[in-house]
Amino acid sequence: MSKSITSLPDGVWPVLLTPFTESRSIDWKALDQLVDYYVAAGVGGIFSVCLSSEMYQLGEQERLDLARHIVKHVAGRVPVIASAVASTKVADQTRAVIDMAATGVTAVVLLPCLIADEGEGDAVWQSRVEEIVRNTGDIPLGFYECPRPYKRAVSAASLRWAGGTGRFFFHKDTCHNLAQMRTKIAACKGTPLKFYNTEMSTLIATLQAGGQGFSSYAANMYPELVQWICLNHAKQPAVAESLQRLVAIAEYAINSKYPASAKVFVRENAGVQMGVLCRGTYEVLSPHDVLPLIDLSAYVKSLSLPVKIVTLPGAAVPSKSA
Repeated sequence: MSKSITSLPDGVWPVLLTPFTESRSIDWKALDQLVDYYVAAGVGGIFSVCLSSEMYQLGEQERLDLARHIVKHVAGRVPVIASAVASTKVADQTRAVIDMAATGVTAVVLLPCLIADEGEGDAVWQSRVEEIVRNTGDIPLGFYECPRPYKRAVSAASLRWAGGTGRFFFHKDTCHNLAQMRTKIAACKGTPLKFYNTEMSTLIATLQAGGQGFSSYAANMYPELVQWICLNHAKQPAVAESLQRLVAIAEYAINSKYPASAKVFVRENAGVQMGVLCRGTYEVLSPHDVLPLIDLSAYVKSLSLPVKIVTLPGAAVPSKSA
């Protein structure tokens, strides 16, 4: 069961990729390397069992096994959180939260789009969240505005309520609207609920508004750079702005054919010995897809940066074929 906490770390939270073997089973060895890479990059924590993890393509037991394995391998070096995936029935959501908490994760993240259907109003949605909170003891919780099967935003009023319960510690926001994000950040102020942006180009603006970090694609590409921005944007604003611009542009390189593209990039950039295969749409990348990712990795490594790009010691140098 999850332990009681008072806060989660600020900074970058990579959205965990799931490596697969040729038979499409989870590649546990590659997963361990990937986790070690994130930890070596100095991340605030790891968000497992999310959309980037291909959570909808994993079975219920696989999701639990994935979270449990990561928690065991991390061994307390950084906190690990994971999503509860279930139907809109409160009983199913409650069971999913309790089962995921039993893996040892630091907090269990609720997916607003799975708590109420798209046509159901906010009152119905919040009443179900309130019931889930009542039914799950003192398990630390969070929100992730997952865009599939549809994107359901959490309003500033709901965030204010959630923060006031003392049970919510993590909010991954996907609205990509700076004005709305500032309103939401203000709603979380004075509570343990922390705000993590998913839009790289507005990261510094949300940090300046009181947000606490970042959790999206760029956290997989350059976790060390995004963490540096989170921790140093106020002390070295010009450098932070330049890095944000670089990483925001780089992030677009993996938007096509994600998450396979991200797996290629992490393999090339950090030396994580993982395959490209996914259980989703994109299972094979052409040289046309791969070469720009390799060129991007080489280009960034050639720059004079305030932090060293993390590469796992002893990792094999991958070829230019996917």
